[in-house]
Amino acid sequence: MIGISPDHCTEKELYKLNKAYTEAVNRAGGLAVILPYTADEYLIQEYIRMIDGLLLTGGLDLDPLLFGEEPLPGGGRLDPVRDRFELALIRYADMAGLPVLGICKGCQLMNIARGGTIYQDLYTQKPGVLKHLQEAPRWYPTHRIELDHETKLYGIIKKDSLRVNSIHHQAIKDLSPYFRAAARAFDGVIDAIEAREDRFVLGIQWHPESLWENDEGNYRIFKEFVKESLLYQGRKQDG
Repeated sequence: MIGISPDHCTEKELYKLNKAYTEAVNRAGGLAVILPYTADEYLIQEYIRMIDGLLLTGGLDLDPLLFGEEPLPGGGRLDPVRDRFELALIRYADMAGLPVLGICKGCQLMNIARGGTIYQDLYTQKPGVLKHLQEAPRWYPTHRIELDHETKLYGIIKKDSLRVNSIHHQAIKDLSPYFRAAARAFDGVIDAIEAREDRFVLGIQWHPESLWENDEGNYRIFKEFVKESLLYQGRKQDG
Protein backbone atom coordinates (compact mmCIF):
# COMPACT_ATOMS: atom_id res chain seq x y z
CA MET A 1 0.00 0.00 0.00
CA ILE A 2 1.59 3.24 -1.20
CA GLY A 3 0.39 6.48 0.40
CA ILE A 4 0.43 9.44 -1.98
CA SER A 5 0.28 13.11 -0.94
CA PRO A 6 -1.98 15.00 -3.38
CA ASP A 7 -1.73 18.61 -4.46
CA HIS A 8 -4.18 21.14 -3.08
CA CYS A 9 -6.32 23.84 -4.70
CA THR A 10 -6.37 26.31 -1.80
CA GLU A 11 -9.05 28.59 -3.28
CA LYS A 12 -11.64 25.84 -3.81
CA GLU A 13 -10.45 23.54 -1.02
CA LEU A 14 -10.00 20.64 -3.43
CA TYR A 15 -7.42 17.89 -3.64
CA LYS A 16 -5.93 17.22 -7.07
CA LEU A 17 -3.50 14.66 -8.40
CA ASN A 18 -2.16 13.79 -11.83
CA LYS A 19 -3.43 10.26 -12.44
CA ALA A 20 0.01 9.32 -13.82
CA TYR A 21 1.23 8.93 -10.22
CA THR A 22 -1.39 6.33 -9.28
CA GLU A 23 -1.06 4.54 -12.62
CA ALA A 24 2.72 4.23 -12.21
CA VAL A 25 2.38 2.84 -8.67
CA ASN A 26 -0.37 0.41 -9.61
CA ARG A 27 1.42 -0.83 -12.73
CA ALA A 28 4.57 -1.42 -10.68
CA GLY A 29 2.61 -3.71 -8.35
CA GLY A 30 1.58 -1.33 -5.57
CA LEU A 31 -1.82 -0.22 -4.34
CA ALA A 32 -2.04 3.58 -4.57
CA VAL A 33 -3.99 5.39 -1.86
CA ILE A 34 -4.35 9.18 -1.52
CA LEU A 35 -3.68 10.69 1.91
CA PRO A 36 -5.98 13.60 2.86
CA TYR A 37 -4.29 16.50 4.65
CA THR A 38 -4.55 16.73 8.41
CA ALA A 39 -2.80 18.54 11.23
CA ASP A 40 -3.76 15.77 13.65
CA GLU A 41 -0.52 14.02 14.63
CA TYR A 42 -2.39 10.89 15.67
CA LEU A 43 -4.00 10.56 12.22
CA ILE A 44 -0.64 11.12 10.52
CA GLN A 45 0.87 8.33 12.61
CA GLU A 46 -2.07 6.12 11.62
CA TYR A 47 -1.35 6.86 7.96
CA ILE A 48 2.26 5.77 8.46
CA ARG A 49 1.18 2.58 10.27
CA MET A 50 -1.25 1.78 7.43
CA ILE A 51 1.03 2.29 4.42
CA ASP A 52 4.17 0.47 3.28
CA GLY A 53 5.69 3.28 1.21
CA LEU A 54 5.28 7.06 0.93
CA LEU A 55 5.20 8.97 -2.37
CA LEU A 56 5.58 12.76 -2.18
CA THR A 57 4.41 14.44 -5.38
CA GLY A 58 5.02 17.72 -7.21
CA GLY A 59 3.20 20.97 -6.55
CA LEU A 60 3.57 24.64 -5.67
CA ASP A 61 6.68 26.39 -4.37
CA LEU A 62 8.10 25.74 -0.94
CA ASP A 63 7.93 28.41 1.75
CA PRO A 64 11.44 29.91 2.19
CA LEU A 65 10.78 30.30 5.91
CA LEU A 66 11.08 26.49 6.11
CA PHE A 67 14.82 26.83 5.44
CA GLY A 68 15.44 30.15 7.18
CA GLU A 69 15.23 32.59 4.26
CA GLU A 70 13.10 35.59 3.43
CA PRO A 71 11.05 35.39 0.20
CA LEU A 72 12.66 36.60 -3.03
CA PRO A 73 10.75 38.18 -5.96
CA GLY A 74 11.22 35.08 -8.17
CA GLY A 75 9.24 32.85 -5.83
CA GLY A 76 5.79 31.53 -6.70
CA ARG A 77 2.60 30.50 -4.93
CA LEU A 78 2.83 28.65 -1.61
CA ASP A 79 0.70 26.08 0.21
CA PRO A 80 1.72 26.14 3.90
CA VAL A 81 -1.02 23.66 4.85
CA ARG A 82 0.42 21.06 2.50
CA ASP A 83 4.01 21.83 3.54
CA ARG A 84 3.26 21.25 7.23
CA PHE A 85 1.39 18.03 6.49
CA GLU A 86 4.15 16.57 4.34
CA LEU A 87 6.91 17.54 6.75
CA ALA A 88 5.04 15.64 9.46
CA LEU A 89 4.66 12.66 7.10
CA ILE A 90 8.39 12.69 6.44
CA ARG A 91 9.19 12.91 10.15
CA TYR A 92 7.06 9.90 11.05
CA ALA A 93 8.16 7.97 7.95
CA ASP A 94 11.77 8.44 9.08
CA MET A 95 10.92 7.19 12.55
CA ALA A 96 9.28 4.09 11.08
CA GLY A 97 11.99 3.43 8.47
CA LEU A 98 9.39 3.64 5.69
CA PRO A 99 10.53 3.66 2.02
CA VAL A 100 10.06 7.16 0.57
CA LEU A 101 10.03 8.40 -3.02
CA GLY A 102 9.87 12.18 -3.55
CA ILE A 103 9.20 13.69 -6.96
CA CYS A 104 9.93 17.33 -7.90
CA LYS A 105 8.63 19.34 -4.91
CA GLY A 106 8.72 16.12 -2.90
CA CYS A 107 12.44 15.77 -3.58
CA GLN A 108 13.10 19.36 -2.47
CA LEU A 109 11.00 18.95 0.68
CA MET A 110 12.89 15.80 1.66
CA ASN A 111 16.11 17.81 1.55
CA ILE A 112 14.65 20.67 3.60
CA ALA A 113 13.28 18.23 6.18
CA ARG A 114 16.86 17.03 6.75
CA GLY A 115 18.36 20.51 7.08
CA GLY A 116 19.15 21.33 3.43
CA THR A 117 18.11 24.38 1.39
CA ILE A 118 16.78 25.10 -2.10
CA TYR A 119 17.08 27.83 -4.69
CA GLN A 120 13.91 29.90 -4.46
CA ASP A 121 14.32 30.70 -8.17
CA LEU A 122 17.03 29.07 -10.26
CA TYR A 123 17.02 31.70 -12.98
CA THR A 124 17.83 34.62 -10.68
CA GLN A 125 20.01 32.78 -8.16
CA LYS A 126 22.17 30.47 -10.30
CA PRO A 127 23.65 32.04 -13.44
CA GLY A 128 24.06 29.95 -16.58
CA VAL A 129 21.42 27.31 -15.85
CA LEU A 130 19.62 25.29 -18.50
CA LYS A 131 15.90 25.65 -19.14
CA HIS A 132 14.39 23.67 -16.27
CA LEU A 133 10.80 24.86 -16.66
CA GLN A 134 10.09 23.28 -20.02
CA GLU A 135 7.32 24.36 -22.36
CA ALA A 136 7.20 20.98 -24.10
CA PRO A 137 4.59 18.33 -23.14
CA ARG A 138 5.20 16.58 -19.80
CA TRP A 139 5.90 13.26 -21.54
CA TYR A 140 8.73 14.78 -23.62
CA PRO A 141 12.24 14.78 -22.07
CA THR A 142 14.10 18.03 -22.80
CA HIS A 143 17.54 17.85 -21.13
CA ARG A 144 20.10 15.28 -20.08
CA ILE A 145 21.34 14.30 -16.65
CA GLU A 146 24.39 12.29 -15.61
CA LEU A 147 24.12 9.57 -12.96
CA ASP A 148 26.74 8.88 -10.30
CA HIS A 149 27.94 5.28 -10.74
CA GLU A 150 28.36 4.82 -6.98
CA THR A 151 24.66 5.28 -6.20
CA LYS A 152 21.61 3.08 -5.78
CA LEU A 153 19.85 5.10 -8.48
CA TYR A 154 22.48 4.06 -11.03
CA GLY A 155 21.92 0.45 -10.01
CA ILE A 156 18.21 0.91 -10.70
CA ILE A 157 18.38 2.77 -14.02
CA LYS A 158 21.64 1.19 -15.26
CA LYS A 159 22.52 4.12 -17.54
CA ASP A 160 25.31 6.71 -17.49
CA SER A 161 22.96 9.46 -18.62
CA LEU A 162 19.26 9.96 -19.16
CA ARG A 163 17.06 12.51 -20.90
CA VAL A 164 14.41 13.82 -18.51
CA ASN A 165 11.46 16.15 -18.44
CA SER A 166 11.99 19.29 -16.37
CA ILE A 167 9.09 21.22 -14.83
CA HIS A 168 10.55 23.30 -11.99
CA HIS A 169 12.17 26.64 -11.22
CA GLN A 170 13.23 25.68 -7.69
CA ALA A 171 15.93 23.11 -6.98
CA ILE A 172 18.24 21.83 -4.27
CA LYS A 173 20.92 24.33 -3.27
CA ASP A 174 22.68 23.08 -0.10
CA LEU A 175 22.40 19.32 0.12
CA SER A 176 21.60 17.82 3.52
CA PRO A 177 24.43 15.64 4.91
CA TYR A 178 21.87 12.83 5.13
CA PHE A 179 21.76 12.66 1.32
CA ARG A 180 24.17 12.30 -1.56
CA ALA A 181 23.60 13.63 -5.06
CA ALA A 182 22.70 10.72 -7.34
CA ALA A 183 22.31 12.67 -10.60
CA ARG A 184 22.98 16.15 -11.93
CA ALA A 185 21.99 18.15 -14.98
CA PHE A 186 24.80 19.39 -17.22
CA ASP A 187 24.63 22.83 -15.54
CA GLY A 188 25.38 21.24 -12.15
CA VAL A 189 21.82 21.38 -10.79
CA ILE A 190 21.08 18.33 -8.60
CA ASP A 191 18.43 16.18 -10.28
CA ALA A 192 18.28 13.24 -7.84
CA ILE A 193 19.22 12.55 -4.23
CA GLU A 194 19.31 9.40 -2.12
CA ALA A 195 19.92 8.50 1.51
CA ARG A 196 23.48 7.58 2.40
CA GLU A 197 22.11 4.80 4.61
CA ASP A 198 20.79 1.53 3.21
CA ARG A 199 17.12 2.52 3.49
CA PHE A 200 15.22 3.41 0.28
CA VAL A 201 14.83 7.21 0.44
CA LEU A 202 15.03 8.60 -3.09
CA GLY A 203 14.28 12.08 -4.42
CA ILE A 204 13.79 12.69 -8.14
CA GLN A 205 13.67 16.26 -9.48
CA TRP A 206 12.14 15.30 -12.83
CA HIS A 207 8.76 13.61 -13.36
CA PRO A 208 9.22 9.85 -13.98
CA GLU A 209 5.45 9.32 -13.60
CA SER A 210 5.06 11.02 -17.00
CA LEU A 211 7.86 9.01 -18.66
CA TRP A 212 7.59 5.44 -17.33
CA GLU A 213 5.33 4.11 -20.09
CA ASN A 214 7.96 4.79 -22.76
CA ASP A 215 11.19 4.47 -20.78
CA GLU A 216 12.32 1.36 -18.92
CA GLY A 217 14.68 3.26 -16.61
CA ASN A 218 11.91 5.48 -15.28
CA TYR A 219 9.63 2.47 -14.89
CA ARG A 220 12.29 0.70 -12.81
CA ILE A 221 12.24 3.59 -10.32
CA PHE A 222 8.65 2.70 -9.43
CA LYS A 223 9.34 -1.06 -9.56
CA GLU A 224 12.20 -0.69 -7.08
CA PHE A 225 10.12 1.56 -4.83
CA VAL A 226 7.28 -0.97 -4.72
CA LYS A 227 9.73 -3.84 -4.18
CA GLU A 228 11.27 -2.03 -1.20
CA SER A 229 7.77 -1.32 0.13
CA LEU A 230 6.90 -5.02 -0.10
CA LEU A 231 10.05 -5.85 1.85
CA TYR A 232 9.08 -3.26 4.44
CA GLN A 233 5.59 -4.80 4.65
CA GLY A 234 7.16 -8.18 5.31
CA ARG A 235 9.38 -6.82 8.09
CA LYS A 236 6.38 -5.04 9.62
CA GLN A 237 4.32 -8.23 9.65
CA ASP A 238 7.20 -10.25 11.11
CA GLY A 239 7.70 -7.65 13.83
